[in-house]
Amino acid sequence: LYRFTDRLCRAESEADVYNAALDAISGALGCDRASVLLFDEAGVMRFVASRGLSPAYRAAVDGHSPWTPGDRDPAPIFVPDIMASDESERLKRIVKDEGLTALGFIPLTVEGAVIGKFMTYHDTAHHFSSAERDLAITIARQLGFAIDRRRTDRTLHESTERLRLATEAGKVGLWDWDIPGDSILWTDSLYAIHGVGKRTQSFAQWLD
Repeated sequence: LYRFTDRLCRAESEADVYNAALDAISGALGCDRASVLLFDEAGVMRFVASRGLSPAYRAAVDGHSPWTPGDRDPAPIFVPDIMASDESERLKRIVKDEGLTALGFIPLTVEGAVIGKFMTYHDTAHHFSSAERDLAITIARQLGFAIDRRRTDRTLHESTERLRLATEAGKVGLWDWDIPGDSILWTDSLYAIHGVGKRTQSFAQWLD
């Protein structure tokens, strides 16, 4: 968990986050294969990263999810033996054809609402102990937080870039007045609009 958290803090891309998660899932939970899936903009559960799964299997189960986007406080689902479960015969056949028997569906949430899941797979029947369940939930919480942070950072970057382009293209200037410190910070475009050199000014200087 320490190594996982450390890698999440150092992650520079979503791929780094997913790779750290797959390593943590496989290493800490001792599963044969693993995957991470997220709801897309259309609300369909899609693979974003996986290890040990064939393209045919990923295509066959793409979109399958026990939850819908926004479901609150979903509980993990552990299937010790797919053939003894209540899943459809079609899904059982797909899972067995991939050489899998036991599966774990662990929801990823942000502020209590499900955004995706990570999966653990075992080639043979497997009883998921209470310790494994707790560990899986802990990994899921860390992963959900990391995914949300990456999304927030990306949204902020895109918003900042749109604002920069808008101020440059539209001849719009923005300023921020720090009242206690009596200083005004301008965007580059505002300096150009006023025809003054680039500098931080006080309110009194701006009035002059």
